[in-house]
Amino acid sequence: MDLNALNVFVTLYRSGSTQKAAKQLGRSQSFVSKVLAQLREELSDPLFIRTANGLQPTSYADKIAPQIQSSIEQISLALEPEYFDPKNLQFISVHLGEPLMVLMGKSLINELRKQTNATVELRQWRKSSNDGLIDGSIDIGVQSLRDRPQQLYQKKIASGYVAKVGNEQGEFVKLLVDDLNEHVEYFRELNENHNPTIITDNYSLHRQLLADHYSYNFKIDAELHDKEVAIDMAIICSSSRRHEAKIVWLSEICKNVLLQAITTR
Repeated sequence: MDLNALNVFVTLYRSGSTQKAAKQLGRSQSFVSKVLAQLREELSDPLFIRTANGLQPTSYADKIAPQIQSSIEQISLALEPEYFDPKNLQFISVHLGEPLMVLMGKSLINELRKQTNATVELRQWRKSSNDGLIDGSIDIGVQSLRDRPQQLYQKKIASGYVAKVGNEQGEFVKLLVDDLNEHVEYFRELNENHNPTIITDNYSLHRQLLADHYSYNFKIDAELHDKEVAIDMAIICSSSRRHEAKIVWLSEICKNVLLQAITTR
């Protein structure tokens, strides 16, 4: 079986769309559809069922995809040139969760600029960032360590904690952070009797409100002694790309910039 065909299968499995797969592979949608038809015939399985939400993998596709992904990853490692030069990169995409954008965003860009002139897309982490990492449109993310799709690899790099900030005489303000605390009330572990009376997802407004009101903020510290509610932060990338030279390089930079930001606060 053609290795390129298996690569099309893996890309389809990650993206769930012939159109997205074609874009990532740099091929036409008709090419991807043709390869899929050949794979269906060779493997005697439909592999994907078309639904309103895109291509849904069959149970057989779910079974073979991890092994094929792993095999392609090992082959890519074997064939990948030993020499990696960031100066040859054209585009870098990193998504950071709050409050990491403020804490390390500028320093991360400065550090990347020391090594590459690539276009850097630095965006706030959203729930959709998980899908972007899986389909390859995002290189790497830094966000809380939690249950995520099996196609994603996570590595803990730091820990944070929940702490009360602001004017305790005012109202309780909750900052909604996408893919972190929409449905989890971390503050309950500190004071189960408090309920937010002001809720916002705007970080700048939240900071302004703290002059008159209070909140439970997520903070990062080098040491977590006597901190009641810990939240681990992780480097997140596609499992199939975790050993790719670009991802290894980016992971190390993100980790070092974050740890430096923590120790110099």
